[in-house]
Amino acid sequence: MTTIAEVKKWTRPILAEHQDLALMPRQLYLRPVHHIHRRIRFLGSSDRTFSKPLAEILVMFAPPSGRLSDNWSRELIVGWSTDADFHGTLAKHIRQTLKYPFRPLAEIEDLYRLMQESRLHWQHQELLPLSHDAFLHASVLASLGRLPEACAVAQAYIDKEETRWLKIRAEAEGFLKKPRTRSEGESRIQLADGFLKPMEDMRQLMALAGANDRRGVAALLRDWERLNAQRLEVEDDWEATPFPLERDL
Repeated sequence: MTTIAEVKKWTRPILAEHQDLALMPRQLYLRPVHHIHRRIRFLGSSDRTFSKPLAEILVMFAPPSGRLSDNWSRELIVGWSTDADFHGTLAKHIRQTLKYPFRPLAEIEDLYRLMQESRLHWQHQELLPLSHDAFLHASVLASLGRLPEACAVAQAYIDKEETRWLKIRAEAEGFLKKPRTRSEGESRIQLADGFLKPMEDMRQLMALAGANDRRGVAALLRDWERLNAQRLEVEDDWEATPFPLERDL
């Protein structure tokens, strides 16, 4: 596994170049953290020389019950640390990632435009599939003040996914009755709950958005943002700032 000491060594030149970069402990991230957390994680592997840096863009005000893996990510192909040109290749990829897409994502509107560049992301039209990360999409729409659209996306996601996961959970409860299948039942319930809980959060958002309670929506999103800052251990670098939907309040 790639060590913290190795990550510090590899990233020292980049940290010296960019005063708004921080390291903790196997990840680089831009600070201060507002609504969008932009980081590069060194995932590592069984081969400690294969660092597998992953660039990620995380929506801070999405339901904290959601999976972080549903956010945008891209592996940086930098090779092995034993390669002669490894340090130069890693630095080049980090600089390129900072230049795009990290730094241009200064505002939520920028993130929304980025995620619409592909037909596979954040589309909600009759002839296009609903994205797997629709709860992120709904949260961003709500933050932009597009409350009816946020409700439509959230409800479409619930309609598409809830019945299936409720069925999986109900079937898993039957596994709890026998000692030899109890562990499998608990695992399936945990999996199902991981998909069902964000739907409960979406219902909370829909109730406020459906009533056009913009202050309530902003307060809910900010609370989610605070919880995610704690979850990601960046609360010291997180700064609460207004959402676009608050500009006209």
